[in-house]
Amino acid sequence: MNKSIKLENIIAYVKEHDIDFIDSKYVLYGRMDTSALNLFLLGGLGALTMKQFVIIFGENQLTLILLTLPGDFKEKAMTILYEDIFKITFKEGILVDVFTFYIEDRKFKVKCNKKIVGMSWQSENLKTCLEHPIMTKHL
Repeated sequence: MNKSIKLENIIAYVKEHDIDFIDSKYVLYGRMDTSALNLFLLGGLGALTMKQFVIIFGENQLTLILLTLPGDFKEKAMTILYEDIFKITFKEGILVDVFTFYIEDRKFKVKCNKKIVGMSWQSENLKTCLEHPIMTKHL
């Protein structure tokens, strides 16, 4: 069983690595899909380039903790300061919601499943994250 399924493990990892953290209700599991070019060049193996994250909506920054393919924590995390984000879009889907964060000349499109087996906290946290101050400022 991977470590990222249990919210307690995520909180322990956040505290151990001193990550900007407010509350467990601002934690999501998400992914960035592979590019069409990777799928074209690598076929089905292109799916291996998909990135999985635990997303932390902190007080001053958004933290994306990279996960391994089986779902264990990597030692790498990506942070985005809220002051660097100039636009956020949110698209609600039937099974998957999509957050797009625009920073200077880049955009990060993160997909979050509404329900995930073993992660009962995901669907409630999706609703709560939409009420986070950075989201209410941009949506």
